[in-house]
Amino acid sequence: MNLPGSSGCEPVRLPVSADPHAPGDQDSVRAARDRYLAANGLDTASYAAPRFALALGRLRVMLPNPGLLPYHDLHHVVTGFRSDPIGEAEISVFELRGGGANGMVTGLCVAGILYGLVLAPRRIVRAWRRCASTRSLYGAAVPYEVLLAMTVGELRAALGIPPDGLGEQVREV
Repeated sequence: MNLPGSSGCEPVRLPVSADPHAPGDQDSVRAARDRYLAANGLDTASYAAPRFALALGRLRVMLPNPGLLPYHDLHHVVTGFRSDPIGEAEISVFELRGGGANGMVTGLCVAGILYGLVLAPRRIVRAWRRCASTRSLYGAAVPYEVLLAMTVGELRAALGIPPDGLGEQVREV
């Protein structure tokens, strides 16, 4: 997979060591995905489930599974965007700008971005700028198992993501 594009962005961030879950460039995508899932109380069973839960504050809405959750999780791994509400809004920016999503996912991305603009407008605008010229995995003609065998650095390079990702490292206080 050799996708063109370079993000050309310089996000402000703390050193990568500030986040113990941040994948290293040489980590396998599979190992980084597994750490991401474990750190967020998730597993791969949701990939085949007919529905998935969308959290809106305390409200959980069940939606049909569009079949793209495995790629969505890999997007979190390679970008470094968290799975909290603001991180989901940032990943929505990445997925919308990266292209290839179906109509349902595009609608979810637009809704996520609007929600993020209410919660953290500056972060969402910064994500919009940082995600220029990146590519998503939606629509990529590469088998999922091949993606899992790549290193995080290889996948980031293929998607036009800087070596240390796109997510801002948030200092826990």
